[in-house]
Amino acid sequence: MTSANMGIPSAEFLASVRDALGRADAPPENAYEPLTDDLATLENRAIEVRERIAGELPELSRRLGETAALRGWNVTRCAGVEETLDYVVSLARRLGATSVPRSEQSVFDDVPVDAALAGVGALCWPAVYDGPDSREGIRRRLADSSMGITGADYAIAETGSVIVLPRRGLSRLVSVVPPVHVAIVRQSDIIGTLDDLFALRRLEYHQNGQSGTADMGSYLNFITGPSRTADIEQTIVVGVHGPREVHMVLLDEE
Repeated sequence: MTSANMGIPSAEFLASVRDALGRADAPPENAYEPLTDDLATLENRAIEVRERIAGELPELSRRLGETAALRGWNVTRCAGVEETLDYVVSLARRLGATSVPRSEQSVFDDVPVDAALAGVGALCWPAVYDGPDSREGIRRRLADSSMGITGADYAIAETGSVIVLPRRGLSRLVSVVPPVHVAIVRQSDIIGTLDDLFALRRLEYHQNGQSGTADMGSYLNFITGPSRTADIEQTIVVGVHGPREVHMVLLDEE
């Protein structure tokens, strides 16, 4: 097959990208300086981030809701646990959900969705692998579910994104496979910017990852609205490679 049939040659394409970015023809030999901050520096930076977030929390919560709505989230504010459970139950009823997978996160210690959904005949279950043979079974159950529920390890006001961190045994497909995804966001989960996220994660890495006491994972799961796919004519289609409908429940903790 000739280069004409393959489209733009890769060298020409990369050159156009570098030109648009104002960069030389080749990346610098040392593109990034090594990360040399010590633990004390990272701890102080994280303290500053947390103090600023605490002082800006009402505004960050408002901005998160607005930005998330622009990204395609269905945003609902709930004044407490009971309103949150009522919302989740009403959504399950609308969907006719009978099997509802959820993540294994601390938010469900305070928001007992399992019991609430059981009251309307829906089985809510944690999608956690308990052995190598359980993966396929969980994936089949996820494929047969009409909605999945997660918490948020972080929710970024700047981008309207929910972040779910990888956990040993936990299937990230809870937020990907069911056609409807519900994310329950507590006030304590909200941060301002991507810079805040990386500052806090770097500290966690130094505190836990380097010591070998925690599995820090190899990725972060950013969820910014429903799944969107564009075809060759740039027509946007929702829900092809992920949920077509996403709900962000902002829980105002009592």
